Amino acid sequence: MSMTMIEAGSKVFHSLHGVGTVISIEEKVVLGQPTTFSVSSFGDDGLKIMVNLNKEEKMIRPIIEQDEIPKVMDHLQNWDSDLPTKAPTRYSMNLGKLKSGDIFALCEVIKGLTALSETRKLSPKDQTMLEQTRKNLAEELGLVRDVETEEMEEIIDRACRGGSQN
Repeated sequence: MSMTMIEAGSKVFHSLHGVGTVISIEEKVVLGQPTTFSVSSFGDDGLKIMVNLNKEEKMIRPIIEQDEIPKVMDHLQNWDSDLPTKAPTRYSMNLGKLKSGDIFALCEVIKGLTALSETRKLSPKDQTMLEQTRKNLAEELGLVRDVETEEMEEIIDRACRGGSQN
């Protein structure tokens, strides 16, 4: 996905904050180098984030296309998780996946923590990560499919547990 798709007014996804709207694209000189930034607004609380679009790891990406949803749902349903047993190692690994912004990595975090929750009580950090990541993914998929976030969360949960995706 090319970052040229990011322009003022477009919807973007930030793996830690969910779906947002690009307010502006700004050029600034940083350490003598011209740099392009996206200023985006997330959530109802008016959180604004400035992201360097010249960096490899941007933390934001364009919203996925409708035709990518079946692949995402298939990955959620069929990916086999193998999480580390030590909570700090697991948290660090999952946080790395979230920061990648890759939608399939987000699915792996959700699927892995959902599977773990079926065999033991999640730590508060794991539980918060699962809930926030599932909500963020549901917000993006719901936007693309024109489905309410809460309904999309239920669909994601069913897919993680091997059920129907509809």
